[in-house]
Amino acid sequence: MKKTFALFLLKCVLLILPFLALLGLYFYDDPFEVLNEYKTYYKSPVAVNEGYVGWQHYRMQRDSLKYNSFLLGNSCTMAFQIKDWERYIPGGRAIRLYGSAERLGNIYRKVKALDAIQDSIANVLILVDYATLKQTQITNMSTQVLHPEVTGQSNWEFQMCFLQTFFNPDFCVAYVDYRIFGQYRRYMKGVINSGVVERNCITNDVFNPREKEIADCGEAYWEKHKKEFPARDTVEKIAPPIIMKKQLDMLAEMRDVFVKHGTNCKILINPRYNQVRLNPEDVKQLQEIFGEGNVFDFSGINEYTSDIHNYYEKGHYRPLLGRKMLEVMYGNK
Repeated sequence: MKKTFALFLLKCVLLILPFLALLGLYFYDDPFEVLNEYKTYYKSPVAVNEGYVGWQHYRMQRDSLKYNSFLLGNSCTMAFQIKDWERYIPGGRAIRLYGSAERLGNIYRKVKALDAIQDSIANVLILVDYATLKQTQITNMSTQVLHPEVTGQSNWEFQMCFLQTFFNPDFCVAYVDYRIFGQYRRYMKGVINSGVVERNCITNDVFNPREKEIADCGEAYWEKHKKEFPARDTVEKIAPPIIMKKQLDMLAEMRDVFVKHGTNCKILINPRYNQVRLNPEDVKQLQEIFGEGNVFDFSGINEYTSDIHNYYEKGHYRPLLGRKMLEVMYGNK
């Protein structure tokens, strides 16, 4: 009987050892950079939560740098370098607070958090599109979960999002493989960063490495990456209406925050490569809330979306287009 029980215990120990080893690796490496506070982030090879890291940069430096201007939206915000924006907002001290596949629910909660923390919100530039406006709920996905300071979520709940992701086989296998061999493999996409991305921890700017590739290759870049640019026709496509009561309530609350702070707020509707135009009714709703002169619709078929040279690939446009749109929005002031 004792021998059987001892054998059972041995089997249990052998079963749990891999789990304990992985748990130890997680706490030792801190692959998502959420267990500890760092002076600079993005040292991990893992694709971290951009929204969390951006908010950490803001949180650690807001007292010393006195931020008063905020760039909000999805990854398309990388087309707007803070130094370019600050040219149009005298006295503005800006930071980019974006999130991967950012949703309206996230932007709304960031605005509410800024209202509670900031004495001054002088300028806000918000990038939206159909996908952004569609989502009003927040998510606990490790790549999109918001900073606890924004949501009021307990640190335990926040940390569990990342621990669960780490033990997901798709993530864990790729991470351990890379940890042992230090070699990026194609199946690791979405888990391990395939290259080094240059960032600015003061402004939270990101500099897409494809910009250098374009400088090196010239026109050949778009031929080399032509599979990333699906063919388009000349028939304009219009997205169905997406702004409903929930969106209206959130947008109106954000507007009230900006009125309270005397904020110069601009809403930019992204010039997506697919040239699908945001529904005119949605544009009208945004104009009624934020003011017609503060909403700029660059979606659809136009001079900005027609030029393939404005894009890295179908999902992201370049800073040269960002500068053109800043001139349209602020140039006449």
